[in-house]
Amino acid sequence: MSMKGFRLSLLLLMVVSFLVVPAGTAVAVGVRPLVIEMDVRPGDVRDFEVALLPSSTEETVDLTLYEPVQQLSGGLVYQLPANPAFSATSWVSLERNVVQVLPGAETRVKGRVTVPFSASGSHTVIVMVEPRPPEITSGIGFQIRYAVRLSIRVERPGLRQTAELDEFELRAGDQGQPIIRAVVRNTSPWDYLVEGEVTIRDTERRLVERIALVSPAGASYQTTRIYPGARVEFLGDVSKRLEPGDYTARVYFRYGDHGQIVREQTISVAEGDFNFPGADEIGAFSLSPDIIEYEAKPGERKSHVIEVVSETAENTRIVVETKSLGADYPYSLTEWIQLRMAGNEFELPGRRQTRLGVTIAVPRDARDGSYHGSIIVQAYELGTGRLLTEKAIPITVLVGEEHERSVEVRSCLVSQGEVLLDLLNTGNVMVRPTAEAVFRSMEGEYVGRVPLVLPEGESGIAPLRSQRLEGNASLLEPGVYSVEISVEDGGVELLSSKMEVSVP
Repeated sequence: MSMKGFRLSLLLLMVVSFLVVPAGTAVAVGVRPLVIEMDVRPGDVRDFEVALLPSSTEETVDLTLYEPVQQLSGGLVYQLPANPAFSATSWVSLERNVVQVLPGAETRVKGRVTVPFSASGSHTVIVMVEPRPPEITSGIGFQIRYAVRLSIRVERPGLRQTAELDEFELRAGDQGQPIIRAVVRNTSPWDYLVEGEVTIRDTERRLVERIALVSPAGASYQTTRIYPGARVEFLGDVSKRLEPGDYTARVYFRYGDHGQIVREQTISVAEGDFNFPGADEIGAFSLSPDIIEYEAKPGERKSHVIEVVSETAENTRIVVETKSLGADYPYSLTEWIQLRMAGNEFELPGRRQTRLGVTIAVPRDARDGSYHGSIIVQAYELGTGRLLTEKAIPITVLVGEEHERSVEVRSCLVSQGEVLLDLLNTGNVMVRPTAEAVFRSMEGEYVGRVPLVLPEGESGIAPLRSQRLEGNASLLEPGVYSVEISVEDGGVELLSSKMEVSVP
C-alpha cells in the first residue's frame, strides 16, 4: 500500500465515537490534563489528580482503567486488561470510578500510583473518562471519550534502550509501486522515539534517492514512539525510476537517547517488477528558487516569488502547503509564512508557468536563532486526483545576533566499514559540521584518522535536531579503540571528546 494512502490523522488522547442521540445534543464535559508523566523508583507511591470541567448540565462520568496496545501501524488501541494482576493498571487506584459533574463547578478526582518493588522500565495506563450519553431517541450526535495517558517510568540501574530490525525489504504496493518497508522491534523495557531513512545507490555508489521512513500512524511526523515489546513498520515510497539491475539499500534508524541501527543489503530490480511513474510524472513541474535562506530582524516582513514551471503537456492541479520539522518544534517558522493566493491550490496549464507570492513575517517577539520550515508543492492529475510530483523548498531565517553554536555527541558506531557519528545540535542556530575521528589502540598507539561529513544531500543540522556524520573506516580491524572526536563548523571548534568504540 502506498504511503499516501496512510495519511491518517490519529487522535491518541481523545476518542470520538458516534451514537444515535437527540439532534443538537452533545456531551460537553472537558478533562485536564490529558498526559501525566511520572519518573519513579520501585516502591514509590505517587498521587495525581484529574480535573473534570463542567458543561451546562449535570452529567454522570465513568472513569475506567485501560491499557494501550501498539499495533504494527504504530497506532494505539485501548483495551481492558486481560489479566489485571500482571498489568500496570493494578498499580493505579482512583478514589471514585463514577462521578457526578455539576454545572459551574470543576470536579477533581484523585488517584494514586503504587509502584511494585519488582517494577522497572516504561509503563502506560489509560484513564478513560466517559461521560454517559443522554437517553437515545433520534438524530445523530457525538460521544467524546477522553483518554488520559498516565506515563510511568520506573528507574532501575542497568536498564538499556535496545532495538532490533526484524524486516527490511523492497516490495510492490497495492498499485505495483515500489515501497521500502522496515519493521523495528523494541526489545527493551523502555519506550522511545524512533526515526529512520533509507538511501538507494546504484552499482557505482551514486545516490539515487534518500527516502524518509515513517510509520503509517505517524505519517505526519518524523518520529514514532515505540512501546516495550512492540513491533512497528516504517514505510517509504520510492519516487525515482529504478532501471533493471542491482542497487544497494542502506537503512538507518535512530532510537532513544543513543541508539542506532544500520543495515545494508543488495536489492535487485527486474523488468516488470514494479509500476514506476512515467517520465512526465516524475517531473510534472520545476521550482525556482529551490531554497530560501536569509537574515532578518524581529518584526521584519519580506516577500519572495516562487516560479512554478509545468514540465508536462497536461494540465495539473497544484496544491501548496507549509510543513514544520516536527510537532511543537520551537524553531518552526511555518506560522510566519503567508501565501499570497486565494486558497492553497490552482490549476497549472501544461507547458506553462506561474508565480507564487510568499511573505514571511517575523514576529516582533521572536527570539534570536535560526528558524526552519518548508513550502511543499504537489501536482495532482486532473480527474483521478493521483499525486504526480511533490517537491519541497526549505526555508531558513536567521533572526537576531545572539547565536549559539554547540553540539553534543549522542553516540558513535562503526558498522559495515563506516564510522557513524550521531550529533545533536544543542544551540539555537543551524550548524554545518565536519568532524574527525582519530583512532588509537587501547595502549595509545595511533591507528588512523577518519574524516566525517554529513550525508549526501544534507546541508546542516537545525537547532535541537540530530543528524549523523559518516566516514570510511575500512582501515580498522576488529577490536576496541580509543577515539578522539573533534567537530568544527566553518573552522570553529564546536566539540572535542574521547570515547571507546568497538569494531565488530
